[in-house]
Amino acid sequence: MTLKGQIIGATLGLAIAVAAALALVVGDLVTDQIRERIGVSLSDLSTEMADRLSREMAVRIAEVNVLAGLPALGDVQDVTQTRSVIEHLQTSVPEFSWIGVLDTGGTVVAATDRVLEGVNISHRPVFIEGIKERFVGDVHDAVLLASLIENPTGEPMKFVDIAMPIYGPDGETAGVLATHLSWSWVRSVEQALLSGAASRRDVDLFVVSADGTVLLGPDLSLLGQSLAFPAITEAMAGRTGWAIETWADGEDYLTGFTEVRGHGRFEGFGWVVLARSPVAVAFQPITDLATRIAAIGLVFAALAAALGWVISSRIAGPVKALSRAAHALRQDQTAAFPKIRGPREIEVLSEAFADLVGSLIAKQTDLDAVTDQAFNDPLTDLGNRASLEKFIALRQHSEGAYAVLAIDLDGFKQVNDNHGHDAGDVVLQEVAGRLRGCMRAGDFLVRSGGDEFLAFLVMAESSIDSPIRRVAARIVDQISEPFQVSRSDGRKPLALRIGASVGIGFYPRDGAGLSQVITLADKALYRAKRDGKNQVRVHGDGAAATAKAAAAPL
Repeated sequence: MTLKGQIIGATLGLAIAVAAALALVVGDLVTDQIRERIGVSLSDLSTEMADRLSREMAVRIAEVNVLAGLPALGDVQDVTQTRSVIEHLQTSVPEFSWIGVLDTGGTVVAATDRVLEGVNISHRPVFIEGIKERFVGDVHDAVLLASLIENPTGEPMKFVDIAMPIYGPDGETAGVLATHLSWSWVRSVEQALLSGAASRRDVDLFVVSADGTVLLGPDLSLLGQSLAFPAITEAMAGRTGWAIETWADGEDYLTGFTEVRGHGRFEGFGWVVLARSPVAVAFQPITDLATRIAAIGLVFAALAAALGWVISSRIAGPVKALSRAAHALRQDQTAAFPKIRGPREIEVLSEAFADLVGSLIAKQTDLDAVTDQAFNDPLTDLGNRASLEKFIALRQHSEGAYAVLAIDLDGFKQVNDNHGHDAGDVVLQEVAGRLRGCMRAGDFLVRSGGDEFLAFLVMAESSIDSPIRRVAARIVDQISEPFQVSRSDGRKPLALRIGASVGIGFYPRDGAGLSQVITLADKALYRAKRDGKNQVRVHGDGAAATAKAAAAPL
């Protein structure tokens, strides 16, 4: 082979080697991070679905609890009045497929649409358990109502039973308020989660019962099937995460998993939520990255071959310099690619390699920026639940002291209902700004839910809470100030008013872990709402009154 051919071959081989080295360095650097990020995103989706299920169930139980305590239901024999009350609830909350009031013998005296009126269902769990105390039954097939009420979805009818005793004016048991909560509402929660992001169009959500039976799936043929693989076992053990699992169809899926834990009055049934995506689809970004790196390597290999065609014997020295630079880059992934002095062609090649390294480092920087965005709430620019979990994990066993403030907006639902979600978003953004104004250097603030926030205030001593009470009071005052919301038609801006309730717990004074203290702060928050809203309650204050209230019958 001629010298020119040897030079071309040597240059081309070196270019391929450098491109391969860069691909190896960058591939190893980012592939594991991308895999982890994709897996965590599915795990987060399953967690969000589980959280919504728990909260929705807790709300439905609370609604039935309030209805059962209405004096209007105390006289179950007043059928007209009783039917009016329960039909109003069904109109307001269509997720209740059927609501009935039973006398103490188990006979339905009043029901929505008069379905089952006069029928004795004393053998059903809603009466057997509901006459004694609050009863929440797991998902089950329709028994009495399958042929009596409409089923627009076409799916097999399933219900969750919620029943509570009704007490008359004399305090004696007067009957039972029994409800059937349609399982179809879970489908609407699933659609809401999946329709909001185009990147989730290849994701399926499953809800699985404690015995592994599919309660919710992407198509009807999967309902009632039994699933058994390690991810479900992990979730039932209380763990959240992701794994690659082989499903019944023989395909491998990236699977995020979590258990549906209780919330409020809902204690949970051991349901498991699974979010799956085909492995080939889920890891497509990794394949795309590898393809781009290979294409860049081929481009520069071709460039090197063209340059080698016109390079003379002076190429030997610069080529060695290129080899040394590539070796140095392999040893130090952050090192800048040096500019090689020599013939013009060699200088151009070295600059091209420097641009490639800079481009790949910039891509890594962009990936890091995407990671940062994953921890921010896009509406308020506060931390989100992922950043909250990271904060707790980093400080769970620290020696620092924190005041945990659980903040919930009062009257915010009416803003959305009366003025639309755009106005609600403006209010939430302004609330975030006002909350930031109440924080100090070192404090941490997150949006933990729709209109819920958590603040972690650094304390010099865990036993001094007076300054924290003043901060909480200032938050209540700030949120109580009117919000100015512009109108699209140019009319005078809306002046909207809401309030805020705040519950406070102290770490480590009130609990050994931040998660435990967050729960205590939530309980103090619920007490603030129960006591009239727009006020502050601290965990440990009024303990005797709280205990007395807990002992009273529902």
